[in-house]
Parts: sequence; C-alpha cells; structure tokens
Amino acid sequence: MTISKKENQKSTSSLWYLEKQYGIPIWHNSLAIPHLRREHSPAEIELQRKLGFIIEKSSKDKDLSLIFISEKTDFLSLSQYLPFLFSKVKCYLCSSQLIHERLSYLDQPQSFSSDNKATRQLSYLLEHAINKGASDIHIESRSFNKSARMRIDGTLVSIKLNEQIEDALFLKTKLISKMDIAKKHSPQDGHFPYTSQTGKRFDLRTSTIPSVTGEKLVIRLLPASTVRYSLGDLGFTGKHTELLGKYISKKSGLILFTGPTGSGKTTSLYAILNELRSDALNIVTIEDPVEYRLDSVTQVQVNEQAGVSFSSALRSILRQDPDVILIGEIRDQETAQIAARAAQTGHLVLSTLHSNDVFETLRRLGNLGVEKDDISSSLNLVVSQRLVQHRCRCGGSDDCNLCQGTDVSGRIPIMEILEVSPEFRRLFSSEMSMADIRSKMMAEGFNTLVSQAKLLFNEGKIKESELNSIRFE
Repeated sequence: MTISKKENQKSTSSLWYLEKQYGIPIWHNSLAIPHLRREHSPAEIELQRKLGFIIEKSSKDKDLSLIFISEKTDFLSLSQYLPFLFSKVKCYLCSSQLIHERLSYLDQPQSFSSDNKATRQLSYLLEHAINKGASDIHIESRSFNKSARMRIDGTLVSIKLNEQIEDALFLKTKLISKMDIAKKHSPQDGHFPYTSQTGKRFDLRTSTIPSVTGEKLVIRLLPASTVRYSLGDLGFTGKHTELLGKYISKKSGLILFTGPTGSGKTTSLYAILNELRSDALNIVTIEDPVEYRLDSVTQVQVNEQAGVSFSSALRSILRQDPDVILIGEIRDQETAQIAARAAQTGHLVLSTLHSNDVFETLRRLGNLGVEKDDISSSLNLVVSQRLVQHRCRCGGSDDCNLCQGTDVSGRIPIMEILEVSPEFRRLFSSEMSMADIRSKMMAEGFNTLVSQAKLLFNEGKIKESELNSIRFE
C-alpha cells in the first residue's frame, strides 16, 4: 500500500504530538518494526487487530515485551489489558502503516504459525527471496542432499541454510499448496497466498516434478498487489515508448510481443495496459495464469477443466463489448484466427507469441493457420524482446550495497520493433520470400536485437557475455 506525502506528514505530526503529550518514544525505523517473536496465539492476533497494536519481544531482555502503537491505537482499552498480559513492557510510537503491514503478516494461514523446521525453512526462503527481488525459488533433490537456489535478474544463485533441507520441506509446501502429499512420482501444480514481514502480498505458484534423485520443487513469486509501473519504469527508451504509444492509441489492430520464456513479454503488456486504463475503455484479459492484478480491468483465468480455454474465453469476451483485449499467449490455430479477426473489427488486441525475431513471428502466424491477407490487415506492430543484465555503476565493488560485488543491478529490455507500415504490407503481399524481405529491411538499416545489444555494450551498460548471449542465440 502506498502512502501519499500528505498522509505521511499527517501521521508524522500526530506521532510528534503523542510523543510530547505522553512521553512515548517514536520508533525511528520507518521501514519496519522488529520481527523476533515467532508465536502469536489466535487470541493475541485478534486483540492486536481489534486495538491496533503489535507485540514483539526484546532482543536484549527476554522478559521485556515491546508494544508498538500508533495514532489509530485504542489507548484506553490497551492500557486496561497490558497489566494482565505482560510483566515488563516498553512502548514505541510508529506509523499505522507499519502496524497494518505486520497485522497482514500475522494473518497468514495457520500453516505458517507452527514453529517447526520445515516452516522455518520455508519462511526463511520466501523472505530471503522477496528481499533479494527473486522471481523463483528452486528446491532440488541431489544424490546425497537437497539444495536451494533462487533466480535473481535471470541468474540462479545458491541459498545457504543453517539446517539441512529434508523431505519435510517438500511435504510442507505441497500441503499448503493443496497438492497430494502422497504423490511423488508424477508432476503436480498448486498455489498459495503469502504476506511478507513487510506486508507485501504474493500469489505463489508451485510445481513439482519427479527426478531420478527425488522431487524438484519450484516456487514462482507473483506480486498480488496491483500494477503501478509504466513503460519508462521498465527501462524502455524514449524512442520505443513513443513508438508504442503511437500504436496503442489506435482503436484497432494486433500488437504482438515475442521472445522466449522469461524475456519480459507479459510484464511489458501489463505496463501497456496500465497506460491504457481508463473509465472510457472496457479492457478484458484472458491469461494462464493471471500474474498481476490490474484495477478497472476484467481479468479472466484459463481453466481447461471448467471449459475455459483461450479460444472459448476469447469468443465470450467478444460478446462483452470490449475495447482492448489482452490474450496471455497465442498457442493454437483457433485463438490465432479469432485474434486476427477481432483486430480487424474495431478491437485493439495485445498478445504474446513464442518466436526468435519479428520476421519469424509472421511465419509462425502463417503456420498457425492465419491467412496472409488477415496477417497483413490485422497486424500493426511486432516487438521481439529480451532482458539483459544491467551493469552496476560501481563497476563491481565488494562494498556496493546495490550489487554486492556482482556488477549487476537489475535487468533492462532490448528489442527490435517491426512497424507493419503500408510499405511493409506491400512487400509482405508480394511474391518476395520472408528471407528476402528481411535482407531488404536490414540493408535499409533495420535495428535488430544484436545491434541494440552492441549499442548498450559500447555504452558500458551490459557485459560482453550478455552481448554474446544475444549474438549467438
């Protein structure tokens, strides 16, 4: 939850008044309150929620309880309870937002309330991954032990735990993911919600597969909060943002983002939807799964068991008077054909497709059964995207808090963009092969993924290894 500057000033003023009035010190860490007490009974959680305060324990005095209160705490009722609950207390004033975040964390399912090895390890892995900005956690069975890794900026990094990982961690995760804990020899999928210690909410997607050395478990961390970022926030250049803006302002046509899994296609489409969101537009998505939440957008989850596929949902959506349609992925002939027709009949259609470059995308559409004339008349823009690791400004210093000596500070997109202009439509409709069309456009200065990567390398923004990963793809 984001606090406005005005709200923050009001809260700070109230805390200052309470400090002067009652002599209660202000807790000066505005980011978090300590998290030392692991067990809270249901009655304690209910009381904390009802009165608006947080109980923690002191790291220095085991008999001392720390009480965190805010301007929204019911002081009168709390003062009546304290003498009966604790022998020694020390009160601190903090923002109501910090209390709200901690209460959200305490509202975790009961499966996280028990203090056993598996629960501790799972909580540690989730918190560690969230703090590091990881997208996935991998827990793997090896020949003689089990290990954990997490994916940060596209690279898997090992995680060290104080205790040996055992089968109980797999069972714990499968249990809260509503998987069959007795099934070890076939793949399973599940999910569960999680709220971090700082109050951030996540939808965690879990999957297991059997291997010759035992099970492997992967947990994908998907933020449950609504999307707030823009194309600029994702690292799009001003030129690319301007070009995309030109085409997403149109009322009809098909815009495709292509690339391999993990290249940021879906995230880019969400940023576009965030730009488009308006009370004047009916925006509907069909996704598998719904990865991010968007306010004022109708999001439909694919559910094959219930008969909700991309194609069936798309047919239903077209009867819902949509202005903008996002299709998570074009996978089959029927979806591709319906998307092309919708783009020709007054709808702006956004989707993704697996292909290596923009020219191959046209061939893929043809292979999916879309007629050449339909491709030419429906397609407006094709974007082939990759994510590359961005070099840190420190140059890899061990003292850098941002990259911690790795010389990597996040990832940035590189892309090649094909505008389906009248000139390109003429070439595409001619007898020229796609290879000849590509050669002609390259000779005229078409900017490829490789040329974009070379530019970033020459500017010192990416490493040579990242350039080579694009060059030899």
